[in-house]
Amino acid sequence: MDLKEFVTETVSAIADATAELQERYAGKGVLVNPPTNSTGEQLFVVGREDYHFRYVEKVEFDVALTVGSTKQGEGKAGIRIASVEIGGGGSKSVTSEAVSRVRFTIPLALSPTAEEGQNLGRSREEDERFNREMAKRHAGYDLP
Repeated sequence: MDLKEFVTETVSAIADATAELQERYAGKGVLVNPPTNSTGEQLFVVGREDYHFRYVEKVEFDVALTVGSTKQGEGKAGIRIASVEIGGGGSKSVTSEAVSRVRFTIPLALSPTAEEGQNLGRSREEDERFNREMAKRHAGYDLP
């Protein structure tokens, strides 16, 4: 499996599992990837309109990449790391393999819950109510 396929499969599996778990436990009191407030608090409060933010999770990868090559015949292979020579009958095959480590992180915001959408709706309604109230209070004043 190449690096691209590995990363794609890993992130897809995480996203699909999250969505599947959210669907499986909807209405059962279990929230997978619950919304948070703007402070990133680790406590979810049901029905609070300020809990409509999503965490950005960091999916960390620490991967060992292997690059290999084989050269047949009497010639020499270039720089070899962990090489194995196989010979017989006047022919020789040299296999070289180089291993490199790669570390990287992919930020990921997982699927929102239904609660996140409801709270966002409440938040917008509250903002609109506040703006209407402020407009009423300042209707008689000249604003800059």
